[in-house]
Amino acid sequence: MKTPKRLPAILLALTVAAGLSVGCTRTEDPPKESQPVTTESQAPSQKETAENQEPEEPALREITDMAGRRVEVPGEIDSVFSASPVSAIFLYMIAPDKLLGWNYDLNDTEKSIILEEYQSLPNFGMGDAINYEAVIAAGPTIAVNCGTINDAMISDCDAMSERLGIPVVAVDSQLNHSAEAFRFMGELLGAEEQGEALAAYAEKTFGDIQSLADIPEEKRVRVYYGNGEDSLETAPAGSSHAQILDAINAINVAELELGDGSRVQISAEQLLAWDPDVIIVNGEPKADMSGSAAAEAILKNPDYASLKAVQELKVYGTPNAPFSWVDRPPGPNRLIGMRWFSALIYPEFINCDVKEEVHEFFDLFYHVDLTDEQMEKLLKGTL
Repeated sequence: MKTPKRLPAILLALTVAAGLSVGCTRTEDPPKESQPVTTESQAPSQKETAENQEPEEPALREITDMAGRRVEVPGEIDSVFSASPVSAIFLYMIAPDKLLGWNYDLNDTEKSIILEEYQSLPNFGMGDAINYEAVIAAGPTIAVNCGTINDAMISDCDAMSERLGIPVVAVDSQLNHSAEAFRFMGELLGAEEQGEALAAYAEKTFGDIQSLADIPEEKRVRVYYGNGEDSLETAPAGSSHAQILDAINAINVAELELGDGSRVQISAEQLLAWDPDVIIVNGEPKADMSGSAAAEAILKNPDYASLKAVQELKVYGTPNAPFSWVDRPPGPNRLIGMRWFSALIYPEFINCDVKEEVHEFFDLFYHVDLTDEQMEKLLKGTL
C-alpha cells in the first residue's frame, strides 16, 4: 500500500500552511509604538517643579505721595519703618501690626497706654542715629516719613530710600492736614476703614472748634507754652510746635524769630514781661518730668509770683500719656489736645465733654478702653 507512506508529507504540508496563515494574520495589525516607561522615582515632583520656576515678582503700584513724589510701592505692604516718632504714632494709630519698630525706647508713661504686644518692638533710632543696618536686616516693605513738606524733607526721603533700598513715602503731618494724612495712609496700607474713621474724627474736631475763629479780639486768651525742666524753652508763633495754639485761636505771646530751630530759649525776665493770661507747660520727657510737675514748679517759684497766670492759678501741665497732647512730638496726638486745650481756655465759647471726648479718642486712635482711674490720672498729668 503506497498511501500510508505519503501521509507524513501531507501532514507536514498542512502544518507549514497553518503556520504561514497565522503569520499573515499578525502582520495585518499595525505595529504598536514603544511607550517610554516612567517610574514614580523618575517623575518630577511638584516641589521640584516649583523650585525650577522663576519666583514671581510682587505686584507694584505707583502712587503720588503727599510731597507730590511719584513712588512705586509693592501692592501688599507687610511692614513699615517709621522714619520719626511722628511717623510711628501715625502707623500705630492706623495699622499697628505693620509698625516695624519705634524710634526710641518707650518710657513708663507711654507703656501705660500702648498695648503690651507693641511695647517691645525694637528701637531703630531716629535722625542721625538711625541704625540702618538693623532696619535693612528687619526687611521692611517701605518706610514712611511724616513731617512738614519742604525741600529738605523731600531730599531726606530720597536719601533714605537710596540708603535702605526700599521706597520711602512722604506724609504731611501738619495738624490741619490730619484728615488728608489719615486717608492717604489708610489707602497706602490697605487700612481704608480705619484711615477713614480717623480722618472723620479729625474733620469733626476742626469743625467743632470752628466757632472759636469768631471770638472777639478782646476775648482771645494770651498763652505762653513752655518746655524743658525750667519751662523756658518755647515754641514761637508760626512754629510747627505751636500749631495747636493757632488751631484754637489762642494768642501765642512768643512773637519771636524762629532762627535755626522750632523752639527758642528765653529768660525768666522775658516771661515776666509777657505776663500771659494762661501758662501751659509740657515738662521734660527726657528728665522724666511731667507737665503737671513743671506747672507745680512755676506756681511755687517766688520769682513768678507777680504773673497774672500764677495769681489766678491758670498754670497747667499738658496731659502727656501716651504722648503729649500739645507737642513733642508734633503729630496726630495733638488732636485730643485741641479738645482739651480749647475747653480749658474758652469754656464759654465751646461745648465739650472732655472725658467723653478722651474716651472716644483713646478707643479709636490708641485701641484702648480707659478705666475711670486712668482717666483721672490722664487729666491730672500723673499717669
